[in-house]
Amino acid sequence: MNGAIDLYLRDPDRGNDQPVNGRCWLGCDPETLQPVVWIGPVSIAGPNGIATAPAYACPRCVRRLYAMARADESERDRPPHLAEQPHHRP
Repeated sequence: MNGAIDLYLRDPDRGNDQPVNGRCWLGCDPETLQPVVWIGPVSIAGPNGIATAPAYACPRCVRRLYAMARADESERDRPPHLAEQPHHRP
């Protein structure tokens, strides 16, 4: 990869890896149709059982989600002696 976030995962339901016009499942207005990419399947348990669906997100939300995942990964990878110290701000 060339350092860019891969926004084009293959959507198994549609069989392609290109954006489609749909709803962003992450941070945008759910009523707004816009170019979105498949981010993976979602399964969640609720009072009526498990709901499963393909999830989509706009490129802006995918980048934010990626940054959050990388930050979490980085925090988990901190050595124990650093993880216990509070973060100091200058």
